[in-house]
Formats: sequence, C-alpha cells, structure tokens
Amino acid sequence: KGEKTSTNSVATLFAWTGALRKRGELDDIPELCKFANTLDKATIRTIEEGVMTGDLAALSTLENKKTVTTEEFLKEINVRLEKLM
Repeated sequence: KGEKTSTNSVATLFAWTGALRKRGELDDIPELCKFANTLDKATIRTIEEGVMTGDLAALSTLENKKTVTTEEFLKEINVRLEKLM
C-alpha cells in the first residue's frame, strides 16, 4: 500500500554484517571486518539508547523509548555509525 513500516531490520543487518566480516576474513581485508563490527555496535547502541521500531518497542522494558519507522531506524543507526567511524 506504500505505507511506512516500523519493523525490526536487525536480523537482516546482522546477516549482512556477518557475511561482510567473513568476506573480510577470507580475503584478508581487516578494514571490512572493522566496518562490519562497527555497524553491529552502532545497531546495538541505537537500541540501547531507546530508539527502535514498533515491534522492538513492544518487547522492550526501557523507560524512555522512541518508536520510529524502519527507515528512521536505519537513519538513526547511520548517525551512530558515522560517530564510531
């Protein structure tokens, strides 16, 4: 319908970071491994700071949660990723 979603994309992100990390290991590209690890950290930090999609917010016991759309969640992760890089 073209409506905005608020669903958890963490599993997909971690699948990609795991694949990138493995590729970095196999091809001896430490920078790729570092990027994958940093993206994992940024994702976890976003959730720990209370920014999450609706499905995660429904499960979370954090007091001050900010429920965002899927796209906003990815943008929030990117903000933290840029700070960590």
